[in-house]
Amino acid sequence: MCNTNMSVPTDGAVTTSQIPASEQETLVRPKPLLLKLLKSVGAQKDTYTMKEVLFYLGQYIMTKRLYDEKQQMLGPS
Repeated sequence: MCNTNMSVPTDGAVTTSQIPASEQETLVRPKPLLLKLLKSVGAQKDTYTMKEVLFYLGQYIMTKRLYDEKQQMLGPS
């Protein structure tokens, strides 16, 4: 089951508390479309930890303003 009750802090950081520490350090190779998205916000490698992927996704979300600026919490309030 996936817990989607994550907040999106205004500084662009993404909370990784829902991902076990062992998985946060596992290297992943994003598919081409995701890799293009990550690189559009400054990523420069081909493999990343899950923590890095979430960081760059947070940067992309903040850059594109893909959130409700009045209510920045995801999930039930």
